[in-house]
Amino acid sequence: MLTPQQKDTITEIINIGVGKGSASLSQMIDGEIILNVPYVNLISFDQVFSELRKLQVSDVHAVELKFSGEYEGLANIILPEDSAKLLASLLIHEDPDSAAIVEMKDGLMIEVGNIILNAIMGSFGNMLDVPLDYHMPKSYQGDITKIYGELDQERFNQILICRTNFRIRDKDISGEILIMYEMSSFSKLKSVLDKLVEG
Repeated sequence: MLTPQQKDTITEIINIGVGKGSASLSQMIDGEIILNVPYVNLISFDQVFSELRKLQVSDVHAVELKFSGEYEGLANIILPEDSAKLLASLLIHEDPDSAAIVEMKDGLMIEVGNIILNAIMGSFGNMLDVPLDYHMPKSYQGDITKIYGELDQERFNQILICRTNFRIRDKDISGEILIMYEMSSFSKLKSVLDKLVEG
């Protein structure tokens, strides 16, 4: 369980990272992007699919960023396929159903994931005063249960979930940001959060 104070601290850290990522993406599309983090919660592995089904779609585009160092785990950004196509179209000013989007969407989503996830995890690293190493992001498309069905349940039996709403140029683009910590790393994280709460 997370205490209300721990949730508030995590939300603050993520908001800082999301703000940085939002500013970078806004420059890329030459328009306003607003990313909110209205929901942060700690869930067990077997709850993750019920949370992800709240996207109300099964066909998704996901980008995964592995991080290691003092803390180890995965950070993911997950968008319904239609939202991913719309976001890609805004980045290169093409119709969402154009051949250019089909060809370039995968690379564009990796770029988006890299910007947002690096900004968020960078905020965690700075706030917790620990360096984090990042692996090359990977892109996945398809059924959400297949994408995440092969995760190691023992390794990721505690999942920090952050539901993020995207609003871009009056267009609704919805998505999820998931940060998954190995159990040993999560125990360290809670300990550091308590120290931050105590001031």
